[in-house]
Amino acid sequence: MYILFNEAFVVLKGQVILMDMYCVDEVFELLKTYKITTHKESVRRWLRQGDLKGIAPSSRKDGWRISKEALDDFLQQRLPEGYTTDIVKETNQSNTTIVANEEEQRIRAKMWMDLANKNIWEGHVELKKTRIHECIQHRHYSKELEAKVWQHCIANSRAYKKPRVFYLLEAFGFEGKRLLLEKNFESLEEQVIFSILEHVRTFDR
Repeated sequence: MYILFNEAFVVLKGQVILMDMYCVDEVFELLKTYKITTHKESVRRWLRQGDLKGIAPSSRKDGWRISKEALDDFLQQRLPEGYTTDIVKETNQSNTTIVANEEEQRIRAKMWMDLANKNIWEGHVELKKTRIHECIQHRHYSKELEAKVWQHCIANSRAYKKPRVFYLLEAFGFEGKRLLLEKNFESLEEQVIFSILEHVRTFDR
């Protein structure tokens, strides 16, 4: 494979064949559409780790370049069986047009569980007792509920010294369940904690 003026091509039997190439921003937008990640840094991490095959930048000005074939392979590894993709790079547009043949809502939960079962996460959020206390006060909930929430957090994180949850896309894992982030709050930590509060309130009714 060769790169000239930011275009990639291969020479096959004396013929020059241009390859569709994507930058990190384009790949991120596509993966976000398929609900695989909501963080651009995850794309760079996958590239550095080799999970997503790409051409490393030769200088600080250059960025990663990812071929259509490498992107297809990466998608097929992370999408559920039966989910097909058709990625077309428009000649006169920099945006990627995505055609998905499955009903998005129907498979979203299944896709999330498939990834979670493979221990594929975007990251984790540590649960701090002081922050839980602040969120309890914000909702004017009782000290009894606060104690129960903290007990649930500890029980959920027995394998770790500090309580934590692992998140992926719009949800996180807690007590073997998929809990949606509370999007009414700005910070990821608050989105997790307020979702846990409502989960424990419902669980203990």
